[in-house]
Amino acid sequence: MITTPNLILSPVTHCDLDIYSQILGSDELTKFLPKGRAYTDSEIQLHVTNRVKHWEHGFGSYVITLKNEPKTKIGYAGVEFCENSEFSDIRYAIAPSYQGKGYVFEAAYAVLEQTFRVGKHSKIYGVALKDNLPSLAIIKKLGMTLEPTVSLYGNVENLETYALDKFT
Repeated sequence: MITTPNLILSPVTHCDLDIYSQILGSDELTKFLPKGRAYTDSEIQLHVTNRVKHWEHGFGSYVITLKNEPKTKIGYAGVEFCENSEFSDIRYAIAPSYQGKGYVFEAAYAVLEQTFRVGKHSKIYGVALKDNLPSLAIIKKLGMTLEPTVSLYGNVENLETYALDKFT
């Protein structure tokens, strides 16, 4: 578990299907993800299972809750291996009613700190489509710099890749 001034981040469990369903079941919230559309119930279930399984590597995704409302799940943030397991990238999403409050940045920063602390990474990537301005703003605010020659997800059109070397 990670705590920040406003948030509690807990490793994903199968009990977190509800927040993943809320986010991944929304066309609006998934338009910038690889599928470009809402996930089906079975895709969401598999997605959560994969998030739980990823913790076998010693790092992974966290569900974000508010410190003053610890039963209220508002999103997720984490670092996981990409399809090419030579690289890891940060992933995050938050329910619409909690957007614009700085929670994603707060969670993402804490997750990066914790993941680097585990000691398995010297560099963590962040990717976003060029049109996903809020996500790009977070990536840049985290201190990541453009890596135009690195392609974590093959030939995805308009995908920008950034990276952050270990926090010093």
